[in-house]
Amino acid sequence: MNSTLTLQYPIWFTALCLVLGLVYALVLYLRDRSFKDASKTQKRFLPFMALLRFLGVSSIALLLLGPLLKKKFEQVQKPYIVIAQDNTESVKNAFLEGDSSKLSQQIQQLIDEFGDEVEIKQFLFEDKIIDKTVPDYTGKVTNISSTLEDIHNRFSYQNVGAIILATDGIYNEGSNPAYSSIKMDVPVYTVALGDTTPARDIKIDKVLHNSIAYKDDKFTIRADVSAFNAKGSRTVLNVYGGKGTSNKLYSKPINIDKERFFVSEEVILDAKAKGVQQYTISVSQIEDELSTANNIQKIYVEVLEGKQKILLLANSAHPDLTALKQAIEHNKNYEATVKYIDKFDGNINEVNLVIFHGLPAVNKSITALYDKLKQKSIPSWFIVSGQTNVNDLSKIQSIVKVSGASGAVNDVQSLVSGAFNLFTFDKSYSELIEDFPPLKSPYGDYSVSPTAQTFFNQKIGNIDTDYPLFAMEQANNYKTAVLTGEGIWRWRMFDYLKNKNFDAFNEIISKSVQYLAVKNDKRQFKINIPKNIYNENENISFDAELYNDSYELINEPEANIRVVNDEGKEYNFNFTKTANAYTLDAGKLPIGDYQFSGKTTYNGKELKSAGSFTIRELKLETVQTTADHNMLKLLAENYNGEMIKSNNIAGLAQKILKRDEVTPVLYHTYKSEPVINLKWLFFIILSFLALEWFLRKYNGGY
Repeated sequence: MNSTLTLQYPIWFTALCLVLGLVYALVLYLRDRSFKDASKTQKRFLPFMALLRFLGVSSIALLLLGPLLKKKFEQVQKPYIVIAQDNTESVKNAFLEGDSSKLSQQIQQLIDEFGDEVEIKQFLFEDKIIDKTVPDYTGKVTNISSTLEDIHNRFSYQNVGAIILATDGIYNEGSNPAYSSIKMDVPVYTVALGDTTPARDIKIDKVLHNSIAYKDDKFTIRADVSAFNAKGSRTVLNVYGGKGTSNKLYSKPINIDKERFFVSEEVILDAKAKGVQQYTISVSQIEDELSTANNIQKIYVEVLEGKQKILLLANSAHPDLTALKQAIEHNKNYEATVKYIDKFDGNINEVNLVIFHGLPAVNKSITALYDKLKQKSIPSWFIVSGQTNVNDLSKIQSIVKVSGASGAVNDVQSLVSGAFNLFTFDKSYSELIEDFPPLKSPYGDYSVSPTAQTFFNQKIGNIDTDYPLFAMEQANNYKTAVLTGEGIWRWRMFDYLKNKNFDAFNEIISKSVQYLAVKNDKRQFKINIPKNIYNENENISFDAELYNDSYELINEPEANIRVVNDEGKEYNFNFTKTANAYTLDAGKLPIGDYQFSGKTTYNGKELKSAGSFTIRELKLETVQTTADHNMLKLLAENYNGEMIKSNNIAGLAQKILKRDEVTPVLYHTYKSEPVINLKWLFFIILSFLALEWFLRKYNGGY
């Protein structure tokens, strides 16, 4: 550690402090009459006492200048060697007896060979990095690209010497890692596991289907079947409805006429019953087949009563309409139709929500239509554009009133309101929403109904206002919303520009439409789940709401939930309280169909809410049984590394240690500390002044 003294003032200030101490000492001791009768022996102490006073005063004056002591620290960081090991089922499926323990011994031997020259960072990976080192090979999904990205994010700007990936190269989620766009200046070594020889096998590669169908409609599933080394064999493709194989819906024999065989079969099924329906797609076993685990796939289709219909009624064509329609129909439960007021026949019989864009307009009143919507309890959403007659809009709805509108517009951005609680949305989007491009909003004075809730306020330039940009209200069992600006198509484009997806924009529109279009549920206690079908590797979550007699959200009493699977096994949980509601992360549960029932007690009354969900099996790791060493070789070469077979791990450590990249890095860090904080300096100055005081006292100076 090296230390240097730095000053915050010019160097001549130091001389001024020394002069100040000297003048003070000379004036004190040359003009002081206390020692006029002192003996010669006593007067010999006067110069020493003057020196002590000079040192004390000068030191204090120097400290008042705020000098800094700059310390330089040196730290040697060993290179990191990152070892990431595949923890998925496909690796275990390829193991012979004893292979698992042998691989663990080889990995440990590799770590030992590196010795103390490097620092080992060891992980497991499945669909993401796992902070464990002992594999159990239970992972259901493999995402090598995500693993590389996680490693890159964790060790950016650190001294990483090499990355070692021990995997079979089989991935079933994410992009092809060999063509990853991650820019790393770190060599990647791949340890190739598994067998690349295609065994005799028939399997269902994948089943394509919609997750939602509508009752009494037909829907199509497509089953992709492949076979290896099975030429001349015969199998049967079967589709069963419900659990088991008693309800056969489709059957077709398939003749395998090639060593590498592939066929795609489309099956049309009827959606007869409402709810989550299970379908089993299977191919019959062939002789000497490697594995039958990939002969069966189960799919789940949620059958709904019918799509909710959203009418986009506009004064004229506008890019907002396309953006809205795409966001609405991103949710398969909704169907959006665009119509224009000039050609609208007034039919709203099957409509669940009407979104007015640019209406009411000049000479285009919608008062009669709006009254009809209110009579039929069909919610409405007004989007203000440059064509909107703002005065008429203020008259027919009560949420937002605009006075003093002159036709001029403001560019306004969004401010997310913290008080909004009509529905929940992903709060991680808040910062992005407030960065969205501005909308064109009418200039004027805005007022909002006291019973309305503001989702977004207006930000005009750099000024945060309480003017509503997007507000909603439910009054007299009728829901209305007003967005006081046009140009939301730019929000959608900005979302894609920033994130390469439309998730934030879709979340705003979908949640708003869902709130407005859903029928009023006046139950005091209700439990909601994000979806009805979960994968077995997903956590199960619940949200619950409790309302008092004034229909205000409360969460004073405790709430619990009982979850029961189709085998009768019970799981009991207590909800966690949030600001004014309840939430629960139940973690992962076994595969099966579940019923849940939650309850709480309020004002002496027991309130209940119930529902169901399904957890489906993930069989992605059984579909692909042949290791992909070609991909591993290409991946290693792309990052200036090398692919190593699992039986050649010995010697890999020495090969890596010889690389120029694997070298310690010397880091310098600097720390500045005010000299006045040094305690030992305080005691030195105190000793100067204390010794001077003692000598003056001893020689009669006091």
